[in-house]
Amino acid sequence: MDVEQKGNGATQEKRVADPGDEAAAAKLWAVYISEAEKYDKGLVESWKSDMQGMLIFAGLFSASLTAFLIESYKTLNVDSGDATVQLLARISQQLEGSANGSTLPIPSPFSFMPTTASVVCNALWFISLGLSLSCALIATLLDQWARDFLHRSEIRSAPLIRARIFSYLYYGLKRFNMHTVVEIIPLLLHASLFLFFSGLVAFLIPINRIMVIIAALILLVVVVTYSVLTLLPLQYFDCPYRTPLSGGVWRLFRSYKWIWAQSTSKSTLSDETMVETMAHRAVEDSAERTIRDGRALIWTVKSLADDSELEPFVEGIPDVLWGLSAPGYPVPAFWGSGGPQYGQRYSYADHIRELVNNPDVRLCDRIESHLRSCDTGLLSAETRKRRLIASYKALWAIATLFHPKQFPTQPPLNFFQWKRFFKMEEDSEVLHYSVSAQALMRWNCANALEPRSLELLDYLVKCRIDLEQGHKPDKRPIISTLKECLLNGDDQAERVVQSNLTVKLILEIESLINNIRCNTRLHYLARAARLDSEPYQWRKNLDLVSLPSFKISKQEQSLEYTLDDIVGEQIQNLNMKNCVWIDTIIRDLYCSYTPDGPTVIPTGMIQYLNERTEIDHSFWFDCGGRLLSNFPTTLSMLSSDRLFVTEDQLLSALWRLTSSLIRSGFDRSAIYSSVLEELAKSGVSAISISVTFLVKTELYDSLAWGTTDENSVSRFNHPLLPTETAVVAQPGLVVADQDININPAQQIMWNRINEGMVALLAEFTELCSLDPFPYKAVETLQHIGCYPPPTSVHDVHQNRLAQAIGKLLESPRGAEVLLSVASLGIFTPYVAEGAYITPWQQAQLKPWLTSSYARSTIKATFSAYAETLSNDTPSDSESASLLLRLRQIIERLDSLPPAIEPVPSTPDIEEVENGEPSGSSEVNES
Repeated sequence: MDVEQKGNGATQEKRVADPGDEAAAAKLWAVYISEAEKYDKGLVESWKSDMQGMLIFAGLFSASLTAFLIESYKTLNVDSGDATVQLLARISQQLEGSANGSTLPIPSPFSFMPTTASVVCNALWFISLGLSLSCALIATLLDQWARDFLHRSEIRSAPLIRARIFSYLYYGLKRFNMHTVVEIIPLLLHASLFLFFSGLVAFLIPINRIMVIIAALILLVVVVTYSVLTLLPLQYFDCPYRTPLSGGVWRLFRSYKWIWAQSTSKSTLSDETMVETMAHRAVEDSAERTIRDGRALIWTVKSLADDSELEPFVEGIPDVLWGLSAPGYPVPAFWGSGGPQYGQRYSYADHIRELVNNPDVRLCDRIESHLRSCDTGLLSAETRKRRLIASYKALWAIATLFHPKQFPTQPPLNFFQWKRFFKMEEDSEVLHYSVSAQALMRWNCANALEPRSLELLDYLVKCRIDLEQGHKPDKRPIISTLKECLLNGDDQAERVVQSNLTVKLILEIESLINNIRCNTRLHYLARAARLDSEPYQWRKNLDLVSLPSFKISKQEQSLEYTLDDIVGEQIQNLNMKNCVWIDTIIRDLYCSYTPDGPTVIPTGMIQYLNERTEIDHSFWFDCGGRLLSNFPTTLSMLSSDRLFVTEDQLLSALWRLTSSLIRSGFDRSAIYSSVLEELAKSGVSAISISVTFLVKTELYDSLAWGTTDENSVSRFNHPLLPTETAVVAQPGLVVADQDININPAQQIMWNRINEGMVALLAEFTELCSLDPFPYKAVETLQHIGCYPPPTSVHDVHQNRLAQAIGKLLESPRGAEVLLSVASLGIFTPYVAEGAYITPWQQAQLKPWLTSSYARSTIKATFSAYAETLSNDTPSDSESASLLLRLRQIIERLDSLPPAIEPVPSTPDIEEVENGEPSGSSEVNES
């Protein structure tokens, strides 16, 4: 950079233009050229058109004024005719005096003085003519200047050069106040006209008083009218009238208000022009603006003659009614919070609703005609698809305006009067929009027809009473109401027409009327589930087409068939694609399937549990308890004709449910006990073994959460818990942790349950070395062993677990189970302590293996397994981590003493090896 020295010693950097920077900015300046060209051309063209009008008017006015001047300028000189008359009069007087012999005095020379009226008239008219001709001259020059401006702005084609020429010339216009010159030209012409009328009054004064009065009145009317037109836009900014003086008066008025505000120490006013103030008034929020907007939209729709003109308006309706709303507007809770939300827009809701209800507009009629134009076969496939999608999106948005959840005070609209709205579309892309729109319109229809439905229900009660009393009721009100109220009720009405009205038929009609909303939602979910992508506005539509308690009590079989069909058709798409909405539909449908009392789980749900690869946690949260409560009944119906699944399919579904169910604090022991009873009736198989142990594990968990001070003693000796125990049932021996607020009874019961889990783990581990090999043994083992380590365990269970672990190394498939056994949480006390373990957790992670036989057996098994792993190079970090864990357990098995001495009476080793653990230990009483 060059550095230029200033006189004061300061330096200023003089930047050198970089051609690369200029070229990079070409696109930015191209945008400026586009906007500036439109603005400048519009401005100059308006000047040119104004000047052409001024030239025509000035020419005509000057010609007319010249005709008057030809007559008026003569009054400024002596009239030859008047001089002749005076001379003849003097001759006549002289001849008369000669006849009488008298002499007359010699008259003075004739002198002429024009009248004041004549001077004023001619002065005004000549000034008027001068102003008019000056106006014509300036208008001609201005027209030439405008053409020259456009020519000079287009002499270069490069965007950057053109942009700077545009800028240079435009700011030249502003610098030399060309806008003011343009405003002065009509002012000169108007002044010329006023001078003409004033001169006309002066011209008529010596001629006739009546004519003077007429001319003066004309002048007064013109002046008053001109003054009103000048001042009117200062008060009413939407006034189309103005004069060249209006701007000057506005500036004068604003200056006066500014001076007054300064003198009174008030805040200064904004320096707005008339145009800026008009724009501000036009867009400010007010009741008048709302009325204007409504009238403008009504006029717009009425002026749209054909479907091609209506289409852009229809496409704009969804964006007007739905989009990113400003903070503070109400939105459904499941859309989240924070920042702008995508929800209902309320600014134009009343306007669109008025377009629908206005008898002269009938927007829905226009949209129906718009839809029918798609059936003529005259449109191309792409145009037809675009028009259908735009129409259904608009209908969905309009339907929300009459939804009771969005607008509680607004009466619902019966969309069923427009039959074309509910036509089944064939195009798969259009279906994504029509399904949602039709569902919401059906929902509105159900709400709109609810009063008639209630009337029909009351009438059906009377008809049933008449039938019971032997009277024949009138069917006509039922038929007419059915045709109006049922969205697909023509078939039902035909049944009433063709058959006798019976109590059974009345009950069917009552059920259909009562479930009309349920049918609408069921119909929507069934159609949405068969799409290959998520329906239009899926989440919002699901919230709008909802019921406080969506329960179907009369149509369980229909709902079950719907659920089975959806799962059967879409299970592959669910696994291959991210079809989240289908998962939601399946969950919703099953939660709707709530008949009184336990019932059989639909076949579709069994298939869903078995074949769905990934099931969201929300499914287990919403449906887990319901599924679990219905499994005892389903297990008992295995041999019935209603359940079309095998025992293995049902048990595998139960395995997945039990292993995935979110554990909560309610008491589920009764449900699991019932499931366990039904499992006991089934045959022994690989899958029944795993399911039984999972159910027992969950039953243990339900016992833990159901423990209180009052029932701890009774649950302490629960039949599911092992008979041999090392846990002493004396609450006083256990100190409650003050930080986590655990009462002593709970702590004792948890220790007892943890001991039972070790016994259960030992029993399952034994079965893993036998035939049949349990179903998903590793996953089942991990689920059983997910509990924290026990504080004390009876030697019987220690020895049994150690013996089962030892046999795993010898069995064909035991190695894969042994891998999971080493990673169980019960061995955490024998692993090196980590910083992630809290002090409370550290207090619970005490060594619990007190049996020397158990420690030696486990140590030997893990050592042999670790040696096997060492011989094989670890292929991944997980294997290396497991090998490290095994070595830590082996090293610490003998180094860590037990925290609590076990209850004596350890069984003999031979008895343990023979599978006959001793039961001589006594259970301590509370």
